[in-house]
Amino acid sequence: MINNLTVILIFISIALFLGLLIVVTHGLLPKEKDKPKKVQEILEIMPKRDCGACGYAGCDKYAEAIAENPEVALKNKCPFMLRDKEKLFELEKTLGIKIGTKKI
Repeated sequence: MINNLTVILIFISIALFLGLLIVVTHGLLPKEKDKPKKVQEILEIMPKRDCGACGYAGCDKYAEAIAENPEVALKNKCPFMLRDKEKLFELEKTLGIKIGTKKI
């Protein structure tokens, strides 16, 4: 029969192998890229409702679009941003354009 020490050593060996496998797999998987600074600044201002009312699939995509081209914010407005005057002012300051408070 197998003694207790042999069983413990087998389990430790399996645990070490699986731990090493996790570390190697983590190193090989692709990493998510960091968002540009301007997109991060815009996301901090956004309401993060991910409602799609602006025409984009969530606040992340909308923030990326207006960071790349601020004119998008004039055409596709976030209704929640229009209701919050302070956040709207912050967004206008960040983008360097006047979005306005006209109805959508």
